[in-house]
Amino acid sequence: MRAALVVTADPPLCARLLRELGNRSVFTESGQDEALRMLRTTEVDLVLIDVTAPVRNLTSFIARSRQLSPSAVVVCLYQTEGLAPEDREALEAADLVLRKPFTREELALVIRQGEEKQELLLQVASLRARRPAAAQEPATETNGTPEVTHPDLAPVVKEVAKALSAGFDLPRILNLFLDAVAEMVKPSRAALLLADETGTSFTIRAQRGLAPQVVAAARLSAEGGLPLWLQTQGRLIHAEEARARAQEWQTRDLARELAMLQAVLAIPLIAHGELVAILTLGQRITGIPYSHRETEVLFNLATHLATAIRDIRLHHQLNYQKVYIERILSHMAHGVITIDRQESVTIMNRRAEEILGLSAEAVLHHDLRVLPSPLGDMLYESLTRGTTVRRREIQLALRNLPLEVSTYPIAGDDPTPLGAVMVFEDLTGAKQLAAEKRQAEQFQLLSQIVARISDEIKNPLVSINTFMELLEEQFEDAEFRHQFTLVVGRDVRRMVELFEKLSALVSEGPFNFEVVDAQDVVEECLASLGAAAEDKGEDARILQLTDEASGKRVIVSLYPDTGALRVKGDRAQLKKAVSFLVWYLARKSPGEEAKLSLSIGRPNSDDEIVQILVASRTAEVSSEEIERIFDPLKMVQESLIDVGPCVSQRIIEALGGQLQARKGRHEVSFLASLPAAAS
Repeated sequence: MRAALVVTADPPLCARLLRELGNRSVFTESGQDEALRMLRTTEVDLVLIDVTAPVRNLTSFIARSRQLSPSAVVVCLYQTEGLAPEDREALEAADLVLRKPFTREELALVIRQGEEKQELLLQVASLRARRPAAAQEPATETNGTPEVTHPDLAPVVKEVAKALSAGFDLPRILNLFLDAVAEMVKPSRAALLLADETGTSFTIRAQRGLAPQVVAAARLSAEGGLPLWLQTQGRLIHAEEARARAQEWQTRDLARELAMLQAVLAIPLIAHGELVAILTLGQRITGIPYSHRETEVLFNLATHLATAIRDIRLHHQLNYQKVYIERILSHMAHGVITIDRQESVTIMNRRAEEILGLSAEAVLHHDLRVLPSPLGDMLYESLTRGTTVRRREIQLALRNLPLEVSTYPIAGDDPTPLGAVMVFEDLTGAKQLAAEKRQAEQFQLLSQIVARISDEIKNPLVSINTFMELLEEQFEDAEFRHQFTLVVGRDVRRMVELFEKLSALVSEGPFNFEVVDAQDVVEECLASLGAAAEDKGEDARILQLTDEASGKRVIVSLYPDTGALRVKGDRAQLKKAVSFLVWYLARKSPGEEAKLSLSIGRPNSDDEIVQILVASRTAEVSSEEIERIFDPLKMVQESLIDVGPCVSQRIIEALGGQLQARKGRHEVSFLASLPAAAS
């Protein structure tokens, strides 16, 4: 079934039936009188009528519908509540009935039963109308049908030329073409059905003489019926041939679709093997059939129109895509510039104008050298060499503007790129935000440091102040003087170490770069910490030192490497960095004794890196603390003693190296990697 009529005054029910009928041509009317008026001009295959109580004139409506559309199947949708016995008898006049409420499956079953019944009726009608083979032979053109002469074609050609010269206004071209066809063959009705954007169905886009409801509801599926036959055969079809093919399954819908369009002739508009549109013509106003010469001329004109329609649609599609892309580019947060093979600027969006301070009129269609350096050079390199640049930061000479730039070649079918595109963003705001963030972090760090200083130096100052008060009274006591020297010296050294960490944390002092031996620096560092040799093993030297703050005994195993391990750095700062790592691991070791190991060497003999490894199997550091160990903001909150690794990292990085913290199953270690100096 290709055409259906829905008669109901219930909008929700009408919308549901429209969904279930799919891609069929569906006409809708609210009452019986309107439906009968529509059936007088349009032939349908299915009539769905909503029967509401009290039922009036249902029998006469069904009879009248069959009279106007003999092949139509009538389906009544009814509700049992409120129906009188005589109303139930009236329902028996319908071909099929469906009680409300109904499911989707029940409706589909009724429609399928209607299709099967209509198929049987068509086969019976075809068998009854079958004539002897001799009577079915096509008649020759001896019936006196007038041929189109050359003088008659002059105005037609003029009208067609006018249509094809109408530019890209598709509705105007279609109407001018129908005017030319009307001038040539004088049809009573004519219609042009065009494929939609998806190519799945054909709808009427221009017409002459058709009823408005037919124009609004007619829809032919491209997967079957008339469109599929015209696409496959590539030729026109008359209503007589369509009716003769009604008994065949593949072509049974041809005659019905022509009848729905009130046409006796359908001509395909084919361009590049694709069915673009369908021209349907009704009976001529004189009643004379169309001649072979006329249909041949119409087919040729339709072919030219098909090419024009295809080109116009392609033009509109390209124009739509162009506008769509331009709108996207105009609202992008990044600047975009493209060039073509002739090194001419083809696209410059609004954001690019704002960033560069240039107007698009002054840049578009000009040589790429109008762009500020080095943007033009980067585009030229992508165009000529096919190179790709991803997120490179550059500084324009223009206003010292920092940009993040990416360039790409535009590939085509040829090896040579079609052009190049550049995407860039102004980093001024990001850099200002980063500077403000750093300033805020430094201020926050300073505030936390000041708060921690008061806690860290309170105890040493209390002890120093106590001894200073007792110094005058007990100066002659030798034991007091010894205790004074021991305690006050320890607390002063602790405060000096504390302020050294703080100064290195908030500012980088001057570095005196020189070539030093990493092994000598580590040994000098241990000596400055008071380490004394205790034993010497086969591979390591055992040293011992004491943490004055806690009285903890620290045993250090030193594993030196053979040969010189020269690095370029500051001897004093490097010693300070190693000492902070040693004290951190020592103070993170519980108990009265801490064990550490230090090793110096190269990962491989050919590596240009010298590594210093400080490790401990007694230190207890959580995984969470390892993750934030180089973040001074988080470490200051716990203790100023714990910022030692942060200071060491800053020193190592200032020397061109890298410091890593690692936690294994039984060991916590720091690995400092420094670039080796040339011998």
